[in-house]
Amino acid sequence: MQKFIVFLITLCLCACATPQKYEQKLIKETGKTEQALIASWGKPSQIKELSNGDKILTYTFKNNQVLPEPEFYNSIGLMDEDEMFYPFTYGGDMIPDGNFLGENITDYCQTKFYLKNNIVTSWQYKGNACVAI
Repeated sequence: MQKFIVFLITLCLCACATPQKYEQKLIKETGKTEQALIASWGKPSQIKELSNGDKILTYTFKNNQVLPEPEFYNSIGLMDEDEMFYPFTYGGDMIPDGNFLGENITDYCQTKFYLKNNIVTSWQYKGNACVAI
């Protein structure tokens, strides 16, 4: 029962995360200094200094996941769903037999902030994981 409640809470939080809310988050960054941006977002993945002295700070998030096939087998035979996904979700040390590699999913978000005179003046983003709650 406890797992079900955690699942429902996670589902509700994920359902609330949208690209529109991500854009609202980015709008709030406009007008901040480079130091304030780094304080709230952390170290950028890349900093590009332009010839006119302006900068582009890039933040990249990428997460690859492999979901096993539903027909996943272990050497002991068929397993229930909890056992089937255990080595992939909880870091177990079981070694599965057969064709267990299913769908490869990549969550990706790249956000770029344009700074003129050390102030964020604009931004852009791309990717399927650019969402906020």
